Amino acid sequence: MSIIKRLDNFTINQIAAGEVVERPASVVKELIENSIDAQASAITIEIENGGLKYIRVTDNGTGMDHTDALVSFERHATSKISGAADLGSICSLGFRGEALASIAAVSQVEMVTRERDALSGCRILNHGGSIIENHETGCPEGTTVIVRNLFYNTPARLKFVKSINSETKAVSELIAKYILARPDVSFRFINNGNTIYHSPGNGSLLSAIYTVYGKSIKDELIYIDQHAPELGLSVTGYIGKPSLSRTNRNHQSFFVNGRYIKSRMLSACIESATAGITMINHFPWAVLNLTIYPGDIDVNIHPSKTEIRFNREREVYDQIFDWVKGAIEDKPYIPKIGEQDLLDRKVEEKYYPKSDMAEDYHADMHRTEAARVIERKNAPAVSEAAVSIEIAGNETIIDSTEGIPNQNGIIEQLDVNTNDVYDFSGMKIIGSAFDTYILLELRDQVYIIDQHAAHERLIYERLKDSIRDRKTVSQQLVPAFILEVTHDEYLYINDNIEVFTNAGFELEPFGRNSFAVRGVPILLKDANIREVFNEILDNISLKGGGTDRLLQQDVIIKTACKKAIKANDRLSDVEIRKLVEDISLGRIPMNCPHGRPIMITLTRYELEKKFKRIQ
Repeated sequence: MSIIKRLDNFTINQIAAGEVVERPASVVKELIENSIDAQASAITIEIENGGLKYIRVTDNGTGMDHTDALVSFERHATSKISGAADLGSICSLGFRGEALASIAAVSQVEMVTRERDALSGCRILNHGGSIIENHETGCPEGTTVIVRNLFYNTPARLKFVKSINSETKAVSELIAKYILARPDVSFRFINNGNTIYHSPGNGSLLSAIYTVYGKSIKDELIYIDQHAPELGLSVTGYIGKPSLSRTNRNHQSFFVNGRYIKSRMLSACIESATAGITMINHFPWAVLNLTIYPGDIDVNIHPSKTEIRFNREREVYDQIFDWVKGAIEDKPYIPKIGEQDLLDRKVEEKYYPKSDMAEDYHADMHRTEAARVIERKNAPAVSEAAVSIEIAGNETIIDSTEGIPNQNGIIEQLDVNTNDVYDFSGMKIIGSAFDTYILLELRDQVYIIDQHAAHERLIYERLKDSIRDRKTVSQQLVPAFILEVTHDEYLYINDNIEVFTNAGFELEPFGRNSFAVRGVPILLKDANIREVFNEILDNISLKGGGTDRLLQQDVIIKTACKKAIKANDRLSDVEIRKLVEDISLGRIPMNCPHGRPIMITLTRYELEKKFKRIQ
């Protein structure tokens, strides 16, 4: 029975203009959607060389008879719709009738298909848009499409394809979205002979999430299951707790009637609903499935079919906002140290006591000034003023006297390892404001230092120098931290292991989509490793992959952020003196690694003018 029909010209003209196949992921997307529309419950995707050499998609769907299989290679031939009237209520993923024709035009396609309950199937070879073989064959029920040598006859297009790893990541990320969209379908993804994803297809969204993100995520999710019959709208899925928030929106997955979409409206909705608990410049993690009457949305907007329009957008926005807000309020988030964290801390204290020579910067801040001066007594002499620190009552004064020994009898030399050396001689430390800003006075000016930005820059400089000199010190982790990532993130880390090693990380592949992190830069030994890698990977994603140098720079900046003194952390007098000393010795340029200023000034004239002492 023939079910695939050629559309009439009027209907063709009503469909958004077709888009050429631009990369392997485009091919995989179209073939998966065909399999889902064919009611498949199991789909296997296999690629080689990023999909440029070989793509195979096999399903156990309804299959096609010989006639339909031939017609399916013609443009605007589809079983999904019959006429223009159907465009207002599309229930299938595909409907344009262009996919196979577009794919076959730029590759060598082999199709083997058999209808359910049919005695035999058929095999068709289509190279470059021309059918060169067509005969009956024995095969399992369902359809297998093999695409070989993509763009073999269009070298100009092949030039714009990215690297094999980039194309593999794109395919991997795409398949992850389909696993989340259709937990009732079992997906198996094989890359160069290795199984990357294998979802159970048991209908559980939580199982699908575990397949993509790993089970370590299980305690960080808030479940949503809400219905609004008056809108014909239902929402099920999960919102991540604040600990899962990321620095970009790549981990927000929205599905409408089983179709993966990108929606600014939905992103804005959940970001507004979670604004009270999400860190600034971070975005909530989400996997949400929306079910809505097909007539209330328009999917015929863009050929990629990842954009839709809601007929009652404001009402949908308000309803989802209320649901997400309510779910969060029902599950208040209170961070706590779990039993495993306490166990890890005990293990660390046992194997790495505080007397270990690998001490971090905080330990240095608490050491006495005399001890630091003695350590530097053999430093090479430079023609700069000596620095001594005197404490008079509650005031701290940094005094500078050229060539005169300080109270310890040692002439202390300036360290000039940064570009911006600033003269702080004679400056008086007043104290701190809001446990965030250090206040200093010098002649007719008040200086205000952002302690977080200053400390962050100091750590940045230390890490940068250690990476450059290949002297990074790592803190060993016992036991190792098992880092679970998505497959595209796994590929990126694996391709750049050497860069991570140079920055002080010790890690190695540990099973599928996981790494065993056995060591971290010493300054990160108390940091949340999961958060550190999340920020590094998110930053790399925004840069489109980045070069080794850029990655190295990002690693330094992000690790510095994680270990730097935070705003509202109270500093002792000793810590304030140490931080000001580092600035006075030129170890800290006047801006943080992100470009924010470390210090601002306020003159006595400006203060007196504010108090109306002068006109």
